[in-house]
Amino acid sequence: MTAVDPLNAAATVPDVTVFFQRWRAWSDVVRAQPHQRDLRYGPSADETLDLFVPHQGAPLVVFFHGGYWRRLHKDDMTYVAAGLQPHGVAVAVVNYGLAPALQLETIVAQARAAVGWLRRHGAGYGVDAQRIVVAGHSAGGHLAAMCAVDAPVTAVASLSGLHDLRAVARSFVNEWLGLDDARAVALSPTLLAPSAPCVVRAWSGERESAAFHAQGGDFAAAWRAHGCDAAYADSPGDNHFTICDRLRDSDDPLVARIAALAG
Repeated sequence: MTAVDPLNAAATVPDVTVFFQRWRAWSDVVRAQPHQRDLRYGPSADETLDLFVPHQGAPLVVFFHGGYWRRLHKDDMTYVAAGLQPHGVAVAVVNYGLAPALQLETIVAQARAAVGWLRRHGAGYGVDAQRIVVAGHSAGGHLAAMCAVDAPVTAVASLSGLHDLRAVARSFVNEWLGLDDARAVALSPTLLAPSAPCVVRAWSGERESAAFHAQGGDFAAAWRAHGCDAAYADSPGDNHFTICDRLRDSDDPLVARIAALAG
């Protein structure tokens, strides 16, 4: 019997497309609501974001979708705005180009460009660009943390994030990332320092593999050593995908914790 790669989250559920389909259905409903849609933050067709602003001067959560850097789209995850907006938090859901068409360094640069664009232009859309939380799921958690390496943010919120890419380079994911050891180290938030100390909260589903727990726990410990208020916790009862289901519900404690990071 072939061993299951500990980072292959899709192999731990009967049918991962069930989650993707319902996320997209939820997102279709949310995108029908008034918001700034497909704002272009960079030159390519992939470099767009959707922005939801509940009131003037709202702090901002910037959310990056997962998909192991090779699949999904912002339009699959727009529903996260439904959970956060009732807390008075603006939400930017970011799209970016995918591997293997793009190298991971380029994807990281796009994520950073999105945050930079929001920092420069957010006030014009009613956002308090001085209070930015970068957040994401799985590969999106990695991109959020890499944005905090690049420039100061208020907080990082990582759900089942991948932060030490040395493990990723030894996994099935490297089929499309093609990382060598040096690139894996250079792209690993756990092995890098934040631009400035910030609050860090990392979660993984209680039912995820030990590899995902290590990714979150080691990241929090590493950035705590850099002066961050950093902590890791399990999300009770969740797997890699149900942890994202929570983001639709404004009454969910996880959503409240992420919103509170924005201040």
